Amino acid sequence: MEREPNLVISSASQRVVEDGVSFKVDIYRLEGGDDGWSLEVATEEGSSIAWDDLFEGDRAAFEEAFRTIRSESAVAFANGRSNDIPFRPC
Repeated sequence: MEREPNLVISSASQRVVEDGVSFKVDIYRLEGGDDGWSLEVATEEGSSIAWDDLFEGDRAAFEEAFRTIRSESAVAFANGRSNDIPFRPC
C-alpha cells in the first residue's frame, strides 16, 4: 500500500489582522511535490476561501492573500462576499 504524502506547511502561514478582523492564512503543498503552493484564508468564525490555482512560491501566495483582503476590504472578505477568488497573476 502506498503511503499518502504529508503536507508541508509554509513558514509564511500566519494570522493577519486587518481593520480589526482576524484571518488565518494557510499556505501549504504536498511533500515532494513540485506543483506549487495552495492558499486558504479562514476567519475566526470558521468560514474559509481557498484559491483554485497554485502559486510558484509561498511568499507569492501570502502576498496575494494580503492584497485580496485589502482590496476586497477585510469586513467584506470576512463576510464571504465570494467563495471563489480566481488567481490573477501580476
